[in-house]
Amino acid sequence: MLRLVTCLVLCGVVAPAWGQAPNAAELIKTVDRDPPPHPRTARDKQQQQLLEIGYSKFLTEVGAAVNALADARDPAATRALVLAMYRTPELFVQIRRALVATGPTARDAVLAVLADKRGDIPDAVAKLVRDRKLDRYCGDKGDLPPAQCQPVAARDFYAAVVLGDFYDPAGVPALLAVLKKPAAPAYYFDEEAGPTQHTAVFDALRKIGAVSAKDAVLAMWRGKKDPGALTTRILAVAAYPFVTRDATGVDELGAIAADNGADDNLRIEAATAFARLSRSERDITILQGLAQKYFDAAAKKRTEADGKPKQDADKADAEYARAKAAGGKDDDLKVAKKKHRDAIAPYKALDAAAKAYKGYARMFQTHIARIAVALRCKDELACYARTLALPPDDAAKQLASYIADLKDWTADEKVGLLEGTIERSMIELAKAGAKAESFTEALLDSAKSDDRIIRQSILLALPKIAKLPCSSCETKLDLALQAGAGKASLGDLQVETQMVRNYFVSARKKK
Repeated sequence: MLRLVTCLVLCGVVAPAWGQAPNAAELIKTVDRDPPPHPRTARDKQQQQLLEIGYSKFLTEVGAAVNALADARDPAATRALVLAMYRTPELFVQIRRALVATGPTARDAVLAVLADKRGDIPDAVAKLVRDRKLDRYCGDKGDLPPAQCQPVAARDFYAAVVLGDFYDPAGVPALLAVLKKPAAPAYYFDEEAGPTQHTAVFDALRKIGAVSAKDAVLAMWRGKKDPGALTTRILAVAAYPFVTRDATGVDELGAIAADNGADDNLRIEAATAFARLSRSERDITILQGLAQKYFDAAAKKRTEADGKPKQDADKADAEYARAKAAGGKDDDLKVAKKKHRDAIAPYKALDAAAKAYKGYARMFQTHIARIAVALRCKDELACYARTLALPPDDAAKQLASYIADLKDWTADEKVGLLEGTIERSMIELAKAGAKAESFTEALLDSAKSDDRIIRQSILLALPKIAKLPCSSCETKLDLALQAGAGKASLGDLQVETQMVRNYFVSARKKK
């Protein structure tokens, strides 16, 4: 029930419970209050049901007020919204949206919290964290002894996420300072750790795209001394192409991508970063070589799989089909099922390995699209903007000289080539900043795409190239939101689209 109410509020289904439209002071008062006991603290199921009723009612009322404050854009609501961000993390998406729409006052407040400055709002947040012990997790019921409690970084996590939504380079020093702290989960949900504050910081740095973050991010992914810092290295690699403006580290990224001894997730991010940055024909040759290496490995596994393991699996399939057709006792069928599972296991393992190796090969080939568009367009911004109009087949044809087996690609695989082409193009436009302003409308017209990579790439570029205020940015992003309404697969994309839309709202002077 609790999740349903949160969704209803987020989606704007729940309306305010007031008879008449409340003024801002009433809305602020509704938001600026402590929640009732959380259902997870219940002693038993009966108490949990009672607490859920009260907590759901609270979320409905506060969520509706937060949504109204997002429309009101009243700077006076900043304090209440920032505190509510920590009191009721279930409403974080709505609160985030309201803070971004509120504008500079909210940005400055969140920055002060993240930088641990003195002042009314950061002091109030510090007191809330201290009083409610929001810097530690002591079990869902909060009843673990102190020695068993785990540190959490909710304060830095939520502030970093919102600060990234303002795309302001002034926030970079505070974000980098957070990376000097040990990584800790922002929260625990059903005793499972959530993302760390480092995740939020790197995501914010990627959004802001400020070159002032380059040296620190570069140093973090180059560092290899602490094996426990692998996750942070991966995050740093993923953010690096968005904050650098030169080719420093490109060769190193290519070497990591080619290193069979490196962690798989690190290799994947390194290969992607390599392709987002390279402008070298030689690097396409490297990707081709890596792809062929994995095609050869896939072929070897396929040959192994299609030999005796495939014959044994086919025989086991036939025997199991006969056993099921014959009926018999449940115990007999269980024995037959286990025998079948054991008999086909060698083939399934080899078949899965062959498919995985082919997937790696396709990944390296798809990355060629990212480098090829940079070689083709060089510094011509209009060339990058034109990629938004490319059909997948045309994007694929432009790569025919680099990908020998293009005729064997499926339609979905060709979409991957278009995604790579457009993503790299949007990165180049974003780095051009105001020089790419004339392409704002072209990006807005394509922002309604249902493709995750394409829309995300556009959303990252828009705040960096659009001149403020931008009324068409609001109008066309509203159209993108309307086009995606009701599509469950676009949930996260819709949220990010709303955040960028509210960024442009905050730049408009309130009448």
